[in-house]
Parts: sequence; structure tokens; C-alpha cells
Amino acid sequence: METSPPIEEHFGLTETLRKQLLAYSTSSEIGKITAQAQSIEAVFDGLCLGFRDLAGYDRVMVLGIDSVNFCLKPLQSVGFDEEQLKDFCAEIDFMAGEYADAIFCNKHIFADPVQDSDAFSMLGCKAYMVFPLLKRVIDECWTAKNCQRTECSCYKSENLYCWTDLNAGRFANPASEDDRRRACVKCNQFKCEGLLWLDLTGRVDTITGEDTAMIYSAVTQAGLIIESFRSNEKLRETYNELRKAHSMLKADLQQASVIQQQLLPASFPKGFLDVFAKYLANLEVGGDYYDCFELNDDSIGLVIADVSGHGTAAAMLMSMFKIMLKSSPENGVSPALTLKNINNTLVTEIDSGKFITVFYAIWRKNTRELIYTNAGHNSMPLMNKKTGEIELLKSSGLFIGIMPDITVKDTVLKLDGEYRLNLYTDGINEAMNPAKDQFSHKRIYQLMQDTANGSCKDFVETLLKDVEVFCDGKELVDDVTILVCDL
Repeated sequence: METSPPIEEHFGLTETLRKQLLAYSTSSEIGKITAQAQSIEAVFDGLCLGFRDLAGYDRVMVLGIDSVNFCLKPLQSVGFDEEQLKDFCAEIDFMAGEYADAIFCNKHIFADPVQDSDAFSMLGCKAYMVFPLLKRVIDECWTAKNCQRTECSCYKSENLYCWTDLNAGRFANPASEDDRRRACVKCNQFKCEGLLWLDLTGRVDTITGEDTAMIYSAVTQAGLIIESFRSNEKLRETYNELRKAHSMLKADLQQASVIQQQLLPASFPKGFLDVFAKYLANLEVGGDYYDCFELNDDSIGLVIADVSGHGTAAAMLMSMFKIMLKSSPENGVSPALTLKNINNTLVTEIDSGKFITVFYAIWRKNTRELIYTNAGHNSMPLMNKKTGEIELLKSSGLFIGIMPDITVKDTVLKLDGEYRLNLYTDGINEAMNPAKDQFSHKRIYQLMQDTANGSCKDFVETLLKDVEVFCDGKELVDDVTILVCDL
């Protein structure tokens, strides 16, 4: 015949279950409070209030680690007068109270009785518990630092909390355990946010294993929430730094764009039947350049150039090119010799790794001669406005800026009648539609013939509109520059 368990056993099981349910409920409620927090400070506040109001602790405190002064300082508390904690700090050196072991041994500490040498004795505390507030370890220390010191006891260790390993970091030769600890708290792999401190004065005998497990659960969740906030803080800091840097860069590029626009001619010299130009940088600044300038009473210089690549470096190189072009002693005499000398300077003194394609011509008004050289640039169309016939002014040599002693030559054309010279960069002919078809030179030539009786401005604006329609919403990926003149 079976006998029922004694009443005392039933009572003990019931009481144990009650305590477990109470602990679970308390942990769950505190977890809800911290999970709803909108900041790290609110997490700390939720822990303190939760353990006072739900778990019944009279005095609760969250202490943070001051890595500079190597101590713990209160971050949030309940049950204290402000004056009590005004100047309170707890050292965390090797000889400090047992609470320091909670940090560097990664375990909760139960102190009863509190020794006179313990910093918390100053608060009139007779017994306490502390729990480390641990953030999540994302990367092991040897992975995060790409460490290959296999002799280190932390290397590929199952213990991811490297600062708790007393033998870790010995290769750095710390003079003492305190030096090791100081190095740990300043390391980005240190994941202890601080301590949760609970005053047990007068209630030591009431603390159960269920209570300890409950506190661990709540503190662990709080640590994960804190890590999330810290990660977001870093993201915000990085974002703000990037935004500030972007703003500064944008301001610099806008200023550079203004300066680059000032390098382009504000007006055109007399000597043309008509002339018009347009420059559109793909970025704030670009590597295209055109110019139309008076060399002497009889001669006008016409140039269009394109630096390889885009952006600031291309713009700077193009600015140097303009200065060298305008100051060349051969300018006005021989376009080819001018480009040869500029090329030698670029190769020997600049060495930018970039090249420049250039079409440079001299228009002699009185004799109606066009002297030109083409260094690696597109063939530029010259159209007889009466017949519509187009002659392509082809390249006679390589681009400039990469190789010494380039071979380019001057070509002289005698123009009888009216002609339209169209100088442009490949941002126009290589403009691409969604089907990846290029606008092409042929479309440019055809439009020149179709608009032969119109003004240079009308031709340029029609051309750019046609390019926009052709691209059908696809953005241009290169600078667009065009200079058109009637001779």
C-alpha cells in the first residue's frame, strides 16, 4: 500500500514553486521595463526602480566604470540621499573590495559582512550583492585584433571575456595586476558596462537561489539592451562624422566648382560670325575644359580638352593645363609645339598618372587659316555651312601627360566661305540610353547639317535636348562640354 508524501514535503515543493514563479514574474516585469527604455540612462533607471518596487530592495544602484580614474561611480540609484553619493567612488584595483572581483572574475559577489576597507561600508551597508552588467561580445579578442599570439591564454579560448583571464595580455608585460586591469578597461574589447549593486542590509537570510537566478536574468537582458544602444550610438557618431565630413567636402567642391567656372571664358573675342559654348560637370567639378581666347590682333586660340577620370584630381590637372597653355611661349605660333612642351612638363614634373586628350587650334582672321593639332581627342567636325559637307579633323598623335616626346603635328586649312567648327568631349557621343546604345558621332553630324542655318546657340541647345531624350532618364556618367563657332 502506497503512502502519501508527508505534508511538510508538499509544503516545501509548493513553496519552492511559488518562489520560482515569483522570481520569474519579477524578472519578466523588470525585463519589460528595460526593454521599453529609450536610452541607456532609462535602462539604468528601470533596473533601479524595478528592483526596488518589484523585488523589494530598499537601496539599488547602477555603477559605471570610469576608465580614466580607474574606479566605479554611480550612474543611477534609488533609496539614497543625493549627498550620500555626491562624491562616492569605489576603486577597482587589485586591493579593492570584493565588488571588483565581480568585474574581473565575471561573477556575482555576495559580501556579508562588509569590511571596513570596502568602499560600500561608507554608505552604512552591512551586506550587499553585485552583478556585472555585461554587453554582448561580438568578436573574440584575437579575431577583432587579428592577433596571432598563439601563446596567449585567450587565443581561441572558450572564455570570450578576455579581461577575466589573469594570464591574458602578459605579452604586453604589465608591471602589475593593476596595470593589466587598467589596460583592460580602456580596451574596446572590454564589455563590462559596470555593476548592479543591491543593498542586503537586514535581509541576507531572505535571499534564495531563485532570487539570484532572477537577478542574473534581468541583468543579462539589460546588458544586451545596453549593447544595442551602444552600437546605435557608434552608428550615430559615425553617421554624424560622415555627414560633417560630407558637408565640408560639399562646401569645398562647391567652391572648387565656382573657381573652375571662373577658368572658363566669360566672353568671347571678336572674329567669329557666331559662337556659343556649354559646360556641364558630371560631379561638382570635372575634367573637361574649353577656351576661346585672343592671342593677338589677328589670332584666336580655340581649345577643348578632356582629362581621364572625373572629380577633383581631374579638375586640378585641367587647371594646371590651362595655366601652362596660356603661359607657353609657343602659344600663337604652333599648336603642336605648344602641346609637346606642356606634355614634357606634365610627364617630368606632375606625374599624375592621368592623361589629357586635346584639340587645339589657332584661327587667323585676316588670312582665314585654321591651324590645328589633335592629341588623342575625338575627330572634330568642320562643316561647310553652304554645302553641308563635313570634314573630320583627326588626331595626329597620342594624348598628353603620360609619355615623353609625343608625336603631334600642325595641319593648316584655308577656309573659303562660311564654316561651322564643333568642338566637344566624349560625354556627348558616349551618352548612353537604358538599352546601352551610345548617342554616337553620327547623330551629332546629322544635327549639324539639319541646323546649318540656325545659330550656334540653337544648335547646342537642340543637341543637348536630343541627348536628354535619347538617354530616357539614364544619368550621364561623364562631363559634357561643347564649343561651337562659325568661321
